[in-house]
Amino acid sequence: MSQTRRVRGARRVTPGAAPWLPVLLLPVTVGLVLVYFSAVYGLTLGFTDWDLISSSTWVGTENFAEILDDDRFWKALRNTLQIVAVTVPGKVAIGLGLAILLSRIRRLSSFFRLALFFPTSCSVVAVAFLWVYLYDPNGLFNSWLSALGFDAVKWMSPDHALTSVNVMIIWGGVGYVALLFLAGLQSIPTEYYEASRLDGASAWRQFWSITFPLLTPTTFFVVVTGIITSLQTFGEVFILAGPMDSTLTITSYIYERAFTGFEMGYSAALSAFLILILLAATCAQLWFQRKWVTYER
Repeated sequence: MSQTRRVRGARRVTPGAAPWLPVLLLPVTVGLVLVYFSAVYGLTLGFTDWDLISSSTWVGTENFAEILDDDRFWKALRNTLQIVAVTVPGKVAIGLGLAILLSRIRRLSSFFRLALFFPTSCSVVAVAFLWVYLYDPNGLFNSWLSALGFDAVKWMSPDHALTSVNVMIIWGGVGYVALLFLAGLQSIPTEYYEASRLDGASAWRQFWSITFPLLTPTTFFVVVTGIITSLQTFGEVFILAGPMDSTLTITSYIYERAFTGFEMGYSAALSAFLILILLAATCAQLWFQRKWVTYER
C-alpha cells in the first residue's frame, strides 16, 4: 500500500471552499472583461465618425490621418512633453532632498511627513482652485511682490501659464515622492555607511556610492509612474486654463473634441495615440532600467 507524503508547507483546501472559487473570481473576471472590452471598443471607435446622437459611420483611417495634420494636437503634445520634462525631474530632485532632510529630523518627524503628504491627499480640483487664487492678479503672490516693491506678474499669461501649472504639479506631488524616497533611505543598511566612514568616505562620496545606487529602484518607480501621470495631466490644466492653448495637453484636447465638439471618433483616435505614447515610454523605461537600476543582492 503506497503512502502519500504531504508536501511541507502545503495547505489543505477545505472541501467546502472549492464551490466558492468561481464566485470569488467573478468580480475580477467581470472587471477584466470590462477593461479589455472598453479598450477594444475605444480603438474601434477611432475608425468611425460619431457625434453621440446619430449612428456612427465607418471612415477607416481618416481620423488618424487628420491627427498628423492637426496643429493643435502637436501643440498639445509639445505642452504635455514639457510638463513631463519639468515636473518629473523636479519632483525627483526636490523629493529626494526633502527625504534626506526628513531622515535626519528626530523631533516632529511625523508632523513633517503629514504636512508633506497632505497636498497629495487633496483633490486635484481643490488644489487647482487654491492656485487660481494664488495666481490671481490680485492674489497672494502678487501681493507679496507688491510688498517687496516688485511689479505684479501675469502668472497665467501665454508666456507664463505652463510654467505656473508645472509649479503647481510639482508642489502637489513632491510630498508623495519624498515619502517614497524616505522609505527607500530607511531600508538601506546602516552598516554600509559605517564601513565607508572607516574608509574615510565623505558625505558626498557616501551619497553617490551608497545612497543613490541603492535608491535607483525607488527612483525607477517614481520616474515611470511620474511620466505616466504627467502624460495624462488633465485636472490641473482644466481649472488653470491658460489663453491661446498655452496649457493645452493631450488629455484636455481629447476632452474638448469629445464633449465640446462631439467628435467621439476623432477623440478615440487621439486616445489611441496617447496609449501608444504611454506604451512606448513605459517600454523604453523598462529597457533602460537594466543599465542604471541597481538591485541589492
